[in-house]
Amino acid sequence: MEQFKYPNQHPDLSELHFDEKNKTQVFEAIQKGESPVQKKKPKQKLALTGLAAAAIFLLFIGSAYFSPTMAKVAAKIPYFSLFIQQEEYKNALQDVVFEAMKDEKYNDLRNIEVSIPKREITIWFGGTKTEVKEIEESVIPLVNTAVKENNFGTYKIEVIHDKTVYDPIPEDSPEVEKYIKASSELEKSIIAQLEKHNYDMPFPVQARINEIEKYIYVAIPKTETRIAELEDLLRTVAKPYGDDFKLDIRKIDMAAREQEKRWEEAGIIHILVGGLMENEEFKVTGFSYSFHPLPLQIKVKTSVKSTHASAKELAVKIEQEIHTFIQTDDLTKDVRNDPYELIILGKDKKQMN
Repeated sequence: MEQFKYPNQHPDLSELHFDEKNKTQVFEAIQKGESPVQKKKPKQKLALTGLAAAAIFLLFIGSAYFSPTMAKVAAKIPYFSLFIQQEEYKNALQDVVFEAMKDEKYNDLRNIEVSIPKREITIWFGGTKTEVKEIEESVIPLVNTAVKENNFGTYKIEVIHDKTVYDPIPEDSPEVEKYIKASSELEKSIIAQLEKHNYDMPFPVQARINEIEKYIYVAIPKTETRIAELEDLLRTVAKPYGDDFKLDIRKIDMAAREQEKRWEEAGIIHILVGGLMENEEFKVTGFSYSFHPLPLQIKVKTSVKSTHASAKELAVKIEQEIHTFIQTDDLTKDVRNDPYELIILGKDKKQMN
């Protein structure tokens, strides 16, 4: 018996052996179009490598070709790694659907929703009920063909009439346009002066001029001492637009800001929110976070009372999945030494971990 090759970060998987029956099942699954590994469109971001990775991912999205033994091995792969894989798969599939419907007659497309585990594609169109019915007759076979041709297999495709009537976006009045232009000009002038006087700007400068307020926001490092000079500078730059500006000067911990940029660049918070909310097993109903002040604080709210018998176990599971993701995934390699505090709350707002 031969070993399939699994990622090095999952040593438990190296012990898995497939007999001829198992290998035949995997090959049949791929040949039947259940995996996009064979053929990739340029837009597809999926990065499955080899038949073993394909087998594990197919197991995750609900394939019926695999044994309980294989399921047990797949369960050892970190949840968020599988979630990222599913999101990449979903994005690639959505690209195919969008590409198939780029014809003008589908210009009132409102939304596309893909469920990988349920193997369903739901498409919403605006217009009259009759128009959507006509569109449905052509869209379903069109999308079905495109999905199969790109080796995503068979999906149930449903077309829904979106009855929502959207009012046209009103055009800005000449007065509002004047305010917008003035705000933009003032922002550029402030940035130029801050750069000239060697002020660091950890966050973008904001200037608002309208009939309600005149407002300037500037963030500076907390080590900056030239506050009075900065206020004078801002009022001087804003003088052509009036005297009654509210100055909002914030001092920022640059260590916290640098951490925030690292996490934003890797999209880590987005992955955590999506992964936790996607999986009903985690029972997550809310998510919040703050990088300022240090350390980063992450709060996860669940639908379980903190006194429930399963509360502690659930909190441990969520903790483990988040910590494992941050310490092992390729996307998180630049943030593994960053401090963070994880707080898991019950529906009674009491901490469970």
